[in-house]
Parts: sequence; C-alpha cells; structure tokens
Amino acid sequence: MRSLFARVFVTFWLASALVVVSMAVITAVTNARPLAHRWLMHTLDLYADTAVNAYEHGGEAQLASYLDQVRSDSKISAVLLQDDAPLENLDGFPRRTRTLLERARAEQSSQYSFGLPWIGIARSVHNGHTYWFVAQVAPVKMFGNFVDPGKSLFRLVLVLLISATLCGLLARSITNPIATLQRTATAIAGGNLSARASPALRYRQDELASLARDFDRMADRVQYLLDQQKLLLRDISHELRSPLARLGLSAELVQRGDLSAAARMQADIRSLEAMIGDLLTLARIDASERTARRDTVHLGRLIQQIVRDASFEGAMHDRTVVQTGVFERSMLADAGLLHSCIENVVRNALKHSPDGGTVEVNVSDGVNGANGTNVAHGWMIAITVSDEGPGVPADSLEQIFDPFFRVASADSHKQGGAGLGLSISKRIALLYGGNISARNQPGGGLQVQLILPALRPAAADAPSRANANIHG
Repeated sequence: MRSLFARVFVTFWLASALVVVSMAVITAVTNARPLAHRWLMHTLDLYADTAVNAYEHGGEAQLASYLDQVRSDSKISAVLLQDDAPLENLDGFPRRTRTLLERARAEQSSQYSFGLPWIGIARSVHNGHTYWFVAQVAPVKMFGNFVDPGKSLFRLVLVLLISATLCGLLARSITNPIATLQRTATAIAGGNLSARASPALRYRQDELASLARDFDRMADRVQYLLDQQKLLLRDISHELRSPLARLGLSAELVQRGDLSAAARMQADIRSLEAMIGDLLTLARIDASERTARRDTVHLGRLIQQIVRDASFEGAMHDRTVVQTGVFERSMLADAGLLHSCIENVVRNALKHSPDGGTVEVNVSDGVNGANGTNVAHGWMIAITVSDEGPGVPADSLEQIFDPFFRVASADSHKQGGAGLGLSISKRIALLYGGNISARNQPGGGLQVQLILPALRPAAADAPSRANANIHG
C-alpha cells in the first residue's frame, strides 16, 4: 500500500479484529461464560430452592404466590415441575423449552438456552423428589442484550462499523499532520518561503506538532540563509561596481597616454584582491563548519605574530600595537581561520587609531563563570582589542559586524576595505562556539572583545602572566 493512511487504518483495524477473535477463541477454549449467563444460572438455582421450600411447606397456594412475586419483581415467568410431571404447564413458554426440559431430564442436570427470551431449567433434589424449575426471562431493553452472542451477524456488522470509524479517526489524526508537512514542503520547494506548518497544528501538543515546529524552524533558517545570500550578492555587486568602473576609466586613460592613472588602477586591483580574499575566507568558514577541522593552536604565539605584523604596518604612522595578559593558552581550531578572526579585529583597531596611538591586545581568563568555567564550552578566554580612535555611534555597535557595513564619517572613503573584516571575525567566533561584541570606552576609543573556548590550562599555568606586555 502506498497510502500511509490506508496502511495505518488497515493495521489498526486488523489489530482490533485480532483482539476480538482472540477473545472469542479464549472464551471458547476456556469455556468461559458471560457475566449475565452466570448470573442467570446462579439466580435460577436460588429461585428453584426457594420455590421447592414454598411448595413443600405451603403447597400449591404458597408456590403460586411466590412465583407471582418473582414475576413482578424480576420479570421471570416460571413453573415448578415435580419428577416426571406432564408438560401441559409449559404452554406459555417457547417451543424450545420442551426440548430443553427433555434434555435436562435425560442428562439429570440443569440446562440453559440464551436465545431470546432466555430459558433456564434448574434441577433441585429435595426429600427424594427431583424438581425442575422452568423459567423464562423476559428480554430487557439494555446494552447488555447487545453483548449476548445471539444476534451474531448484526453485532458483527456493528462492531466492524464502530472499529472502522475509530481506526479511521486514529489514522487520520496521524496522517493529517504529515500531509500538512508535505503541503508545506511542496510550497517551499515551489518558492513560497513563507509557508509554515505550525499554524495548521496549533491545537496539537504531541510529537507530530513538535515535528511541525522543528520543520518551521528549519524553514525559518533556510529563508534567513537565502535572504542573507541575496543580500550578500547584492552588496558584493554594489561593492564590485565602483572599482570595476574606475578600472575601466583608468584603462581608457592609460590607453590615451595618461600613465598617472596606472597608480589608481593598482589601488583598485588591490582593493578587489582584498575583497575576493575576504569572500574566499567566508567560503572557507562554511567549509570548515562542514568538515569540522580542529588543530591545537597556541594562542599566545599566534597573537604575538599578529601583533608584530600590525606593529610593522603601523610604524609608518607611529602607531603601536602591544600584547598583554596571559600567554600560555591554546584552543582547538583551524589556524588560518583563527588568525583571520583575530587579525581582522586588530587591523580594524589599527586603521582607526590616530597617529601616535596605541592598540592593546589583552588575553584574559575568567569569562562567563567562576575561574573561567562555562558549562557549555569548558574553559573560556577573552581577547580584548582596545584602540584610541573616535569610537562608533551607539546605534552602530552591533551593525559593525554585518557584511559590508561601514560607519559613515567624513574620511570613510579613505579607510578602504569592503567592510567584511569584522563580519568574518564574528562568523569564525560563532563557528567555534564563541562570540564577539563591541563597546565604546569611557575615555575614548573602541573596545572589541572576542570570547573563545580554550583548552583548560595546567594548574601551574593558570595564574601565570608570563610573557605579558609583549610588544611587536
């Protein structure tokens, strides 16, 4: 069966039928009787003994009075026959009563017939006589009549109908949410990224509703990534348009003999190379996220190399970069990506520092918990980069980590870059389970803090501040 609804329906229906058949087989094998049948058998035995006592102590009159009382109280019509008395008194009973009595006399045992109406013949022996209490139980309009196995065909049809209805409702409750998920997936595949499954299942609280919510979270993530991709492509197109236009103009000027435009061409080419390098780094981050490459990287030496390179570049403007804090710290990461993550933050601080300014790169423990302990990521450290620049407007402190975002200023056109550096740093920090944030310092300048998970240092190294204040 290809239909899940049909498979679930047939499975539950067959299970219900198997239960009914099993109960019937067990009842037949164990010779079990319904409660109503056992009630009739024991009740007629009691009525028979009482009727015999009434007859033996009070004669026909007292017996007749007792039988009238039974008829009015229990809706049971009965006669009491002694030994081999003739059957004329059974004229008001069904025809099968005579056959049942003959069998009871032949087998010398009580006999019962559970057709409608019920017929019972209870045998009782007193004072050398055998009495036969013949009783007819009038049918009562109640559900108990239904469970009597007499009306087999009607009851079988009704049982099948009820079980089919219940199994159909159960199968529908299971397959409806799946069909909703299928329709939503089809809509998303068709381009409707706003389609969601949860609204149709908002009244359910079971596992299928949880699956729908998880599916919607996945759809939200897919929509977000596609929107970010479109935004990134739009921004890349915008960023590439200007240098390409200048390159075209410079090339035309060079062809005309204006060699001064060649310097401009070189600057635009370097700008394009830097942008392409940043975009390749973003692609490398995605690849690293999939392959999950992790090597042990010595943070102290890595930052030391970054500080030396940045100090060399800043020497032209008398800008200094210093490294402070702990040194002997390591983490599991891709060395190239981690280098880009920290270097982008340091270069950004160096670029915005005034001539003669100082950029400090500080490494410290004790982040997000006592003694640097964090339940989710183990030992955490902070790499804090502080500059003496103009800072960033308060409403832009979070936006500076967005791709291609640059703070508007009078000299922003001189800063260069595509605005991808801090965005790359944030992507890498999040890749390794860390974070990045920025704040303006009270005395001026911007402070960017990277929170990264590190390998727990040895006890002897934890309080160490060796190699602190290392200058490039």
